[in-house]
Amino acid sequence: MRDHPAADIGEDGRLFDGGIAFFIDHDLQVTNSGTLFIHSTIEVGEIDRLIIVKPFYEIIGDIIDNVEDDYVELYSIANELIRAAERLRDLAQRIEDSETTIAGLFDTDYGPPA
Repeated sequence: MRDHPAADIGEDGRLFDGGIAFFIDHDLQVTNSGTLFIHSTIEVGEIDRLIIVKPFYEIIGDIIDNVEDDYVELYSIANELIRAAERLRDLAQRIEDSETTIAGLFDTDYGPPA
């Protein structure tokens, strides 16, 4: 979503009005079999920490199963996923093409120019 600030603004919310702060962190991980999972960590103050692991295909399946003829929203979601995929591919390509990675292919040491 583009509406939120990129910087960490501290707590993600509060339980109850003026209550306990909570924090949510998300990570994407791919298994050896190629399944993409979203790992969500929810921390409630300093009291509790909960980790939720959800396969990405289930999230997409839920969207598909519960669509209500809102094709504009579906296009918007698909476009955001394409943009994110392009950013990830661009970064992966830069890392793959880096002098350090290339030096590693040939078992040589790389030192930046002096």
